Amino acid sequence: MILYKYIDHASLDLFFKDRYISIKFTPHSEFNDPFESYGYALEDESIESLTMRYEINQNLACLCLSRNPLNVLMWSHYADKHQGFVVAIDTEKAGYDDEEKCLITAPKGDIDYLVRRIKSKLKISPKNIYDTDIISKLLLSKSQHWKYEEEVRVIKKTESLQKRGTRLIDEIVDLKSVVGIYIGINSKGIDEIIRNNKTLETLILDESVKLYQCEFKKSTWDLATEGYEYSKCQHDMQRMDIFDSAEKILRAMERNHIDD
Repeated sequence: MILYKYIDHASLDLFFKDRYISIKFTPHSEFNDPFESYGYALEDESIESLTMRYEINQNLACLCLSRNPLNVLMWSHYADKHQGFVVAIDTEKAGYDDEEKCLITAPKGDIDYLVRRIKSKLKISPKNIYDTDIISKLLLSKSQHWKYEEEVRVIKKTESLQKRGTRLIDEIVDLKSVVGIYIGINSKGIDEIIRNNKTLETLILDESVKLYQCEFKKSTWDLATEGYEYSKCQHDMQRMDIFDSAEKILRAMERNHIDD
């Protein structure tokens, strides 16, 4: 299964470090939805019971992916206003379909978008804190307001991840876990990022990773893509200025065009 990670411009280089794929996982308390984990109530409203949410947050982390690489709102919210990228990940090669490596795998990680919060209550204790049914209800339930994201989550125990400062990183050995990179309409400097990252450059030159440039889809509010050809040779600045100006003109014309 191919799923997609929206990232800002600065994060692409971090994906390809020291000859492995480096993917960030995040505790649910750091997400931008204040209702994370509150789709269901807890059976016992004691302080001890309520701290179970804290324990889950400390011991589990999520990778948030999408089924759609061309969602205009996702590009705006999570890819630096279309200046970033979307990385296409083969979940099987990355080990995200493996139940021995993940508490919640990609095939079981679809978000359940709810109209209302569920009144039936969950009973959580240290004994069942890793029960997949409970974790699915807590961490895979969100308001329908977020349905546009088409989100799929992979959930792992934090003990299986590498800690780098405040970041939790999953190191993927199979470099071919990333199969494509979508370049935002407003993104610049992709060739420079590639030239300065030998692991990424090698994957692109041997065509393990395909590059796609996002463009305006004529007469719509949607995005389209076309293949992007990486240039290994660095152009002189004058030529780069000319190409950049021509590209801006073409994109302005595309955005302006509406069929009769």
